[in-house]
This record gives sequence, structure tokens and C-alpha cells, in this order.
Amino acid sequence: MAHKEQGFRYRIDYDLDHRKNVVDRVEKAIVLPVNMEIQQDQVVLNFDNVKKLVESAKTIVVHDCSCRVDLKRCDAPVEVCMYFNEAAEKKLASEDPRIKSYRPHRVSKVEALDVLKKSAEAGLVHLAYVFKENPNNVRMLCSCCSCCCEILGGILRFGMAPHILKSSAKSVLDESRCTNCGICVDRCHFGAREIVDGALRVNPDRCFGCGLCVSTCPTEAITLVDII
Repeated sequence: MAHKEQGFRYRIDYDLDHRKNVVDRVEKAIVLPVNMEIQQDQVVLNFDNVKKLVESAKTIVVHDCSCRVDLKRCDAPVEVCMYFNEAAEKKLASEDPRIKSYRPHRVSKVEALDVLKKSAEAGLVHLAYVFKENPNNVRMLCSCCSCCCEILGGILRFGMAPHILKSSAKSVLDESRCTNCGICVDRCHFGAREIVDGALRVNPDRCFGCGLCVSTCPTEAITLVDII
């Protein structure tokens, strides 16, 4: 279940030391939306971009999402964390009991794409993490929920999305085709959409082009447009 209010806290949460350890290693998180093409200066990636990332990888490893395994706040798919090439080999070779407990295993490119498709269908936001050691190399890809993910959840809780998440797309609503069904409201982790007096209201400042609303709109009333 997505939390959409700034300052929202769960009763059980990660402690401060754990979050500092994560933040020290991460440069930025990039939202990967569905069904959008970006030609250059990519800060927001789409499924086609992710497919190219998978197809160009020599080694792909998937393991269980530590966030959902540890916190168990939702029933979203668990086997979704993806590593590429050197990072993938490192995961396979690790003797760390905690890493082993998340069952890292090699997958084919077809299997990797199937994981990504099922994650998107489940309403998870694809996030690529760029690390300080090599900011030009995306080596880790997660499919995140806002209720368990330590990065996405923290970003949304403290209202930091505009400062950390980068996007070059926004959703556009064709009001003439919208039936105000509310499906997109439930799909949006960023709280950009709500039903007010029976009508859909969209806050463009809270839209990060993840595409989860686009892929499930029954009347195809929502599209993504390039904002760069």
C-alpha cells in the first residue's frame, strides 16, 4: 500500500544508522517509466531503455528485495532486485550470509525482462541506482514500492522527490476520455492523482513519469510527454 502523505511514518521502520549507510553509497535514484522513449541526457528511463540495458548485459543476477523481505508490508513480488555485469558477479561470489539469504541467482535476459514486466504490472516503480564510484554505469535496478523501499519510501516521506528523483516526462490527461475510475490514483506512489468531488485531479508537480498510470488506464486517456 502506497503512502502519499509527507511525514508519514510506519510503526516499524529502518533506523538512522541503516539509512545513513545507504545514503552514503548512493548518488541519485532514477525513475524508469513505462512506454516512453528518450533520446539523450537520460535521467528517466522507459521499458525500452531497460530492455536495452538487459540485452547489453553480459551477466544478470536477481535476488529477493531486502526491503520487502525485511518489512513485509505488502504482497508485491519479492524476486525483483537486479544486478548487471561486475556487480552481478560480485553478488554471486559473496560469502556474506545476509546477501546469501536473499537468494542471488543468475537469470537469462528473457527471465530478466519477465521480472521487470511483472513488477510493472504489480505497480512497482523501477529505480536505477547510480553509485559514486562510477556514476555513468547503472549496475543495480530495483522495482520499488513506497511502503517498504528504504529509498523511495524515505524520499516520499520527507518530500524530497523533486530534489532527488529525476524525470524528463510528465503524464498528460485527456479529460474527454477520462471516466474518473480512479485506477490511476491507486497506481500512483507519488500522490500526484486524486479524485475530488467525483472528478480526477492531477498535480503535475508530483508526477515523475513512471508510467504506471499510463499502462493501466482502461480508456487510454493518459499519455507521457517529453518535458526536455
